[in-house]
Amino acid sequence: MQYKIVTDPKRMIGKRPNLAAQNSVADDIVTAFTSHQEQPTVPLSSTATGKPSPWGKIYGTLAAVLLFVPFLVPLVLMILSGARGYAMPVLMYPLLVLAFRNYSLFGGLALYLAARKATAFRKPIGWIALANLLVTIPLFVYAFQRSAGQGAALVSEWLQIASIVSMIASLLCMISLCVFSVLLLLRVFKKKQPDVAG
Repeated sequence: MQYKIVTDPKRMIGKRPNLAAQNSVADDIVTAFTSHQEQPTVPLSSTATGKPSPWGKIYGTLAAVLLFVPFLVPLVLMILSGARGYAMPVLMYPLLVLAFRNYSLFGGLALYLAARKATAFRKPIGWIALANLLVTIPLFVYAFQRSAGQGAALVSEWLQIASIVSMIASLLCMISLCVFSVLLLLRVFKKKQPDVAG
């Protein structure tokens, strides 16, 4: 016995029931993340063609140069001044390093870009580079208040405390970024060992 079903498309309301047993995209994503087996990683960048992006090496090299400049230039200046008979005290070295702190700020940005390209150490480098920028803010704020003449005695006391804390924190951030730049360069320039089928 045959039945003829007449439907009006204008009056159809609601979802069409899924008559075919198939997984949706959400099911595939959940399965991929909950599976304990290793899933092949699909590269989302241009490295899918087999050619690694050279920007990781370029950014990493530029970052290393910018990050080591604040440490190398004062060292050369102190050696040259000592050779001419004007020996500087050793405690002047951290102050001279901080005088070139702007190079470290740009170096931290370049290092973060290199870490993104290399997909390594991205979070620690990003947080340290951000902290290196933020620790300079209190020093500038108190210096501005002191120049404006707002409570000179109180501002000078706060300025001394803030400058000491800012200098120590900035030096630690700069040293950490230098260490991460070396680790990232080793990771980026490391030659891939050919797979030996055993």
